This record gives sequence, C-alpha cells and structure tokens, in this order.
Amino acid sequence: MKHRVSIIAMLTALSWAGPSIAQPVAQPDAFARLGIARIKLADEGKIFLNGTRDPAAGYTTPEKWVANIELGYFVLDTVAIQFAGTTPATTPNKPAGSLEAVPNLGNDKFSIFTLTGTYHPLRGGPVSPYVGAGVALQHVWSLEDEFASNLQVDDAWGPVVQAGAEVAISDRFGIYVDVKKAFYKADASADIGPNRITAVAELDPLILQAGALVRF
Repeated sequence: MKHRVSIIAMLTALSWAGPSIAQPVAQPDAFARLGIARIKLADEGKIFLNGTRDPAAGYTTPEKWVANIELGYFVLDTVAIQFAGTTPATTPNKPAGSLEAVPNLGNDKFSIFTLTGTYHPLRGGPVSPYVGAGVALQHVWSLEDEFASNLQVDDAWGPVVQAGAEVAISDRFGIYVDVKKAFYKADASADIGPNRITAVAELDPLILQAGALVRF
C-alpha cells in the first residue's frame, strides 16, 4: 500500500510538472550561430566551344567544407531576419563529358551569403523547428588560371529556401542543424590556346550545416 501511494504521488507530481516543462521559455531577440557547412554545387549548365554548344560537355566541382557565421533578430515573436555568410572556399573547374581529358581550367575562391526571413512556430521550446526563404549571393573573391588562361567566373544571385531546427541547452545557448538550397546561374569563360570556352553554369548550391548558437 505504501508503495502504491508513493507511485501515485510521483505520477501526480510529474503531471503537474510536465506542462510547466513544456511551456515556451522567454528568449532574447538577437542571436548568433557558428557552424560547419558542406557546400555542393549542382555542376549543371550549358558549355560552348567557340560559340557552339557542345551538349556532351560538362564540368565538375568537389564538395567543400567551410565555416558558416549567421546573425539574426526576431522582428516578431515567431519571425526572424537572418544574415549568413561562409568563409571562402576554393574550387577547381574540371571539364567533364566530351571534355573530360582536359585538365583543370583554373580555380575560383568564393563565399555564399544569404538574407532570409524565417518562421519559428515553436520558439522557446526545447526543440524549435523553422522554415524560411530569401535571397542568396555567391561572390567570387579571386580567380587563378591553370590549364586555361583568362578564367572568368561572375558573381551570381537568386532565391534560397531554408529549413532547420534548434535544440535549447539553456535560455541563451543551444545547437542547431540547417539546410539551404539556392537557385542561380553564373556566366563563366576561359581560353585554351585559340579556343574560347564559355558556360552558363547552374550552380544551385546545397548547404548543409550544424553548430552552436548563442542568444543575446
């Protein structure tokens, strides 16, 4: 009988404590996130040799791992504006398909910046998922010729969608996972001897990241 009473008392206490644990916790409006991000470009597009399209030609770029920094502010209770940027990544531009035998044309160093609005329906809970959308910019910092000369890769920008979740460690600290998918094209060109190669590259990067966050 004593054990039964103890169990009933414990369950009663948990039933009273449960709702309070699940209640959203007030959090500061500003936050910063620092994480590791994996960038993979789509490696699609149209390749032209001396102005004539080669439908069998393509190109490849490797995935890149970079740091990602993001700052945000809640302009409404569940709506935030977030600005993020990656540290520079250097990627080779290797022809593929019918041009597979051609060595790396050259390297470009770039960063990706995003400005998004995000909706956090469960803000303040132990797990806070969110979705958002905005605009992304891929900025080329520098170019380096290798097999080709006069390598040129333009900046590109376009829409981006975003989704993720934050897990609270305290009212100020937490961890997060995030995925972004952007959609844009960039013009690129290079010279191989007397031949001119141009491309309309569909970059469409996929950015996966995870890291830590602090609210202030």
